[in-house]
Amino acid sequence: MKCPLCQRETLVLIYDVKNIPIFQNKVYQTREAALKAKTANVSLLLCSGCSFIFNSEFDSGIMTYDADYQNEQAHSPYFQKYLNEIIDLLIKADFKSKKIIEIGCGKGYFLERLLERGFKVTGFDPAYEGINPHIIKDYFSVKYSHLSADLIILRHTLEHVQNPLSFLHNIAAALQYKGMVFIEVPSVEWIFEKMAFWDIFYEHCNYFSIENLKSIFQHATQGLLFNNQYMYLLGDLSRLRRRARPVSRMAFGDGSQKQLLKKLDLYKDFVRRHPGIMVWGAGAKGATFVNLIDPYREYISGIIDINPKKQAKYIAKTGHKIFSPESLVNVKKKDVIVMNENYIEEILNIIPDIGEKLYALGEL
Repeated sequence: MKCPLCQRETLVLIYDVKNIPIFQNKVYQTREAALKAKTANVSLLLCSGCSFIFNSEFDSGIMTYDADYQNEQAHSPYFQKYLNEIIDLLIKADFKSKKIIEIGCGKGYFLERLLERGFKVTGFDPAYEGINPHIIKDYFSVKYSHLSADLIILRHTLEHVQNPLSFLHNIAAALQYKGMVFIEVPSVEWIFEKMAFWDIFYEHCNYFSIENLKSIFQHATQGLLFNNQYMYLLGDLSRLRRRARPVSRMAFGDGSQKQLLKKLDLYKDFVRRHPGIMVWGAGAKGATFVNLIDPYREYISGIIDINPKKQAKYIAKTGHKIFSPESLVNVKKKDVIVMNENYIEEILNIIPDIGEKLYALGEL
């Protein structure tokens, strides 16, 4: 097997976990359906040449996105603020009056925010279910080369693509290698700094470090977002490399598997000592956490989420039920683990009395 970015064979297994749900953001109408959710394995290989990390067992053929897939976070004021920061960044880079194409626009929320702010943008997503005329329900390809663009936006798309460099070249070729690309992906440095096993899941077949992402361009501008959990790159499509260049500085070491498993055991012990505890956040982090920590619903009594489309539904494989925040209002002594510390203040605004029973996942 070769690295998809640099074609070297210098690959090292750094993390391996079996039988986790293939969709962390899919919720189910009944517990019975959730318990039957499809599972697969994650075997992360690190390329010691360019530091790219990928799941060697990923199969794109089993990934089918439908109405049960719920990854929208726009109900959160903190998340809305973060999206506005990205838009401000694009305005500062002088793209407001330019033609923009967003590939993998999902349910279209970010695209609609761009339109509201006066941007000229067209979105592509075959799984889009809305009626916005600015969104095309298809994959972007050479057949849309007549749609010239000054900027391509790929927000949380590239980590889902099995051959990311080939994917980028296909986009660039459709545009005659003209224009810029804005890429946003999770930061693998943040994942390994926190030993955040809950941020490693099947849907993400790729994990980029900041140096590794930059290595596929001759030159690019980069930065961090979302309290360092995400990173972005703004690069010129004409300077996209055919192979990633070598990267000497790694953000992780050979002991990563051992450290991740140690952290996992720590949280298993924590929930055992806090029976009935709940988890705040039914997204990918929360679904992964309960699957690895409490697969048989022995200790965690449920998951809280502010997205109404997730409430009263069930998490894949474990069958944990999802509740609204209002369900906690009358619960005086309920311990809660918050999956993402970015939302602590927001949660305290919703339920002020919960403070002393609130545990930020990254701080335990």
